[in-house]
Amino acid sequence: MSSHISLVVFSILQLILLINADGSNEEFTLTKTIPDTITSWVVTGFSLNSKTGLALTKNPSKIQVFQPFFVSTNLPYSVKRGEVIAIPVIIFNYMEKNLDAEVTMDNSDKEFDFAEATNEAEEKLIDEIQRVRRVTIPSNSGKTVSFMIRPKKAGLTTLKISATTPLAGDAIHQKLKVEPEGVTHFENRAVFISLKNSQELAVDLKLNVPVDAIPDSEYFEFSVVGDLLGPTIKNLDNLVRMPYGCGEQNMVNFVPNILVLKYLEVTNKKKPSLVEKAKKFLEIGYQRELTYKHDDGSYSAFGKSDPAGSTWLTAYVMRSFHQASRYTDIDPKVLSAGLDFLAAKQKESGQFPELGKLFDSAHQNELGLTSFVLLAFFENEELIPKYRQTIEKGVVFVAEESDKSDDPYALAIAALALQLAKHPYADKVLAKLESIAKRSYDHKWWSKTDTDGATVPSRTLYLRPRSNDVEITSYILLALIEKESAEAVLPIIKWLIAQRNSNGGFTSTQDTVIGLQALTKFAYETETGSGIIDISFVADGSGQATTDSIKVKPENALVLQTHVLPKTTRQVNFTAKGQGSAMVQLSSRYNIVQKDKKSSFKVKPTVKTQNSQSQQLTLEVCAEYVPLEENDQSLDSNMAVMEINLPSGYISDVDSFPQIEAIDRVKRIETKNSDSVVLVYFDSLTPGDVKCLPVQASKAHAIAKQKPAAISLYDYYDTERRATEYYQVNGSLCDICEGEDCGTSCKKT
Repeated sequence: MSSHISLVVFSILQLILLINADGSNEEFTLTKTIPDTITSWVVTGFSLNSKTGLALTKNPSKIQVFQPFFVSTNLPYSVKRGEVIAIPVIIFNYMEKNLDAEVTMDNSDKEFDFAEATNEAEEKLIDEIQRVRRVTIPSNSGKTVSFMIRPKKAGLTTLKISATTPLAGDAIHQKLKVEPEGVTHFENRAVFISLKNSQELAVDLKLNVPVDAIPDSEYFEFSVVGDLLGPTIKNLDNLVRMPYGCGEQNMVNFVPNILVLKYLEVTNKKKPSLVEKAKKFLEIGYQRELTYKHDDGSYSAFGKSDPAGSTWLTAYVMRSFHQASRYTDIDPKVLSAGLDFLAAKQKESGQFPELGKLFDSAHQNELGLTSFVLLAFFENEELIPKYRQTIEKGVVFVAEESDKSDDPYALAIAALALQLAKHPYADKVLAKLESIAKRSYDHKWWSKTDTDGATVPSRTLYLRPRSNDVEITSYILLALIEKESAEAVLPIIKWLIAQRNSNGGFTSTQDTVIGLQALTKFAYETETGSGIIDISFVADGSGQATTDSIKVKPENALVLQTHVLPKTTRQVNFTAKGQGSAMVQLSSRYNIVQKDKKSSFKVKPTVKTQNSQSQQLTLEVCAEYVPLEENDQSLDSNMAVMEINLPSGYISDVDSFPQIEAIDRVKRIETKNSDSVVLVYFDSLTPGDVKCLPVQASKAHAIAKQKPAAISLYDYYDTERRATEYYQVNGSLCDICEGEDCGTSCKKT
């Protein structure tokens, strides 16, 4: 292995130039520590002179860095608390003679127990501060020893391992990720604060941790940010917790960067490193999205593997690409090709029909889809003259259909399209929507499932909304911001913020993109983050209280200030004083082991083969869509994603994926967490049509007594439709123990 390093230290170069300038003959020494890995480093240099110009070194200097004695280990991505793992420790000896080493694992922090196998299923736990192995390592060779342990706490367990000999020694500290049992659930309570004239506001937030939550799996954070975009900026590459492996989902890593760049530009906030990061993400997202392009200029969820492009996705991409063209290079021909595709598909009535496979059924309404496509044409304003006839026909269709429709989703997009078209019907549509708005305390929003305007109990504010509700409310907010004051739309802002996840996004991709677009526009219209607010809070639980304070001011408005709370916390009371706006959020996560009470899918995992000799595992996972709503009995699901967690110690066999890809409806397979989780994308599932997937894995790490592994299947665009099942493998302690860690019944021949 070799590397090439060019060191450019401008302050030193300036010093050299000054020395040269005054004619003196001096030296400057720069000392750097080179990492002690087995590596060859090549060092070159250059100098600048005002008379002779640039000079380079004639021959590079080669420095070989070599550690003759060192320790290494190989850990899995994670284990679950209570499982038993044999930690392999490899000692390398590149010295000229054999060495007798004493290898020690330290447990002074009491984060785990040492274990010995009594038999295949029972272990003897040993409460020791350290364990020692003695081994002879031949010259220019390596030897492996192992320590069998059982982690006691969830989190990062520090493994302290050292090896000493009369001639050399080495020590390492490695982090082992220990997860609690079950499946992780996330919740976030976000509150928007708007104070005037040194007002004071007191708010009580309760943590609703279910009684069946796994003990010690709780994690709570209290955070404050002055600017609405603070959490989004911090988590630009991780706004949505679900996977995103198709053409529509890729855009959630693309569009928010446009919004952040525009926001920094409009508010004149100087963040050069953030601008560079956002532009880099834009370039990557643009190139990745082009892989989903068809030859006719359209786009689809899985590119050319789909039979045709999607009207909806093409409009979405054309709108987003034009917004991005201000900050990165977008080929104008790509924009023209996409708009030409849309214009060619328009019906004489002005309607844009959906072509290709559309995942989210909420967009299938003719009024909603035509309104959505018009947004793409309005965004490409310099091309409006070219497509004027197309746009005018579309606007007439939207205006006429708005009179006939009661669908809040379609009407919300229509309101924005008509507003941008400066059509008089825009006010009429907004008035219709106003009559069905939901209200609770000082919050206001719209819902697709219940279209009667009503005042609802405040306890419903923090129940997880359907993604469509966030989209509907965001579209209406975008239309209202064009005509209403910030004070008038504040109740909508408060509800939207209350639905955000702790990363600054929402549940899925479309609600995240549209929600952030609405919040961003409000933010730079009202200059959020310009005030000064003092927030003091008390975290209370189990008779213990934690008190602290946070100050928000313009200088730190974009910084998400976070405090980790004790696991016993069950309520947080905070008081805000000052003037301006800020966002407070209480984020929690915990694990539970239970099946979903109302499952819209069926998942049946079966362990087909488990071979301890070959270390191979074959799993069959069958999936079926079982719609709960009577109206959906004959309809396919939206795109569905299956997340298959493998037992601890196992990794997926990527070479076997073609067997899964051959199953009808499977469109894409991915892995995450170092190949310990397999993600399978179905374009949709049909009621009664069972799909069975063969999943193969191999055991890469010595782990026994594995806890049950979870398999989840959910509708990507309506995550309330989901199912979770568990399966378990038999992990023998006798298979992972070595030497004195093995009991008499485990003695290996």
